[in-house]
Amino acid sequence: MGRRSRARGEGTPREGRAPREERRAPGGRRRRERLGREAPGAVLGGPPIAVTCECGEKRDLRYGDAWTCESCGRRWDTSHIPREQYEVVRRTQLRFRVLPVALGLLVAALAIFFTLTGNVFSVFFLLPVALSVWFVFLRPMHRKRYRAAIADLPRWELHPE
Repeated sequence: MGRRSRARGEGTPREGRAPREERRAPGGRRRRERLGREAPGAVLGGPPIAVTCECGEKRDLRYGDAWTCESCGRRWDTSHIPREQYEVVRRTQLRFRVLPVALGLLVAALAIFFTLTGNVFSVFFLLPVALSVWFVFLRPMHRKRYRAAIADLPRWELHPE
């Protein structure tokens, strides 16, 4: 069976996957498939909140979500965190995502420019130099500033309901 016939959704759906019709977003377009640990709205929605129950269970929750521990039955609610404080955390995270994205876009734009002007050799020089500059100079400095910024952010002590 080829790739196209599998994508048509003929036959019974594989175990663990919803039928093709249910995987469509409103408006009929196909939903984006998330890779790895990516949660919906992870970039703009803010970082997850790590909640550790007194019995040792641990769960990452979104802001405003509630969780009932399966082991002991305690209920944890992240909506008790002040919205203003969580917004500060979210804005800090977004601010520090800008530099790597901007650098990546700049390098991609330069690579496209060199390719279109016929300087393909320059692309083979640009990519290793850009990666070296990022990993040797910019990334350590960026991480140091990020760690200093998150050290000043508020921390919360949630209590079960």
